[in-house]
Amino acid sequence: MINRRAFTSGMAVAASAAVAPRAFAQNYRTPERGTAERRAILDAVRPRIEAEMRGEVEFVVQSLRVLDGWAFAVLDPQRPGGRPIDIADTGYADDLYIMDGLTVFALMRERDGRWHLIDSVTGPTDVAFQPWPEFYGAPRIIFGF
Repeated sequence: MINRRAFTSGMAVAASAAVAPRAFAQNYRTPERGTAERRAILDAVRPRIEAEMRGEVEFVVQSLRVLDGWAFAVLDPQRPGGRPIDIADTGYADDLYIMDGLTVFALMRERDGRWHLIDSVTGPTDVAFQPWPEFYGAPRIIFGF
């Protein structure tokens, strides 16, 4: 016969063990469209991408995750006003056949109240940012793994 008190106590321990990792996990946030923080983060990556795209860009944000002074963004660059970018007019014209579009994956870090681009990759055909959490010390959760 099962001791009801021992069974109930054991179930409570098992339930708390299952929930504990989530209770201590930190959650990222996504700055709202139009906020100064979101603009500052996107402006940190903009100069590099404008150099690569050989002209002004604005971003369509697929994903933007911020946690503990780190930001990871997945961005689709376009010309102002929403015009598409012709890859032939970019620094990637010769790489057309080895790229998977112009999607940008970027890692930023906030220091002294300013956002700085740490690393970025444009149009990778694999998960080029996979080593960034360990290499730069950024929280894994902002990368989605």
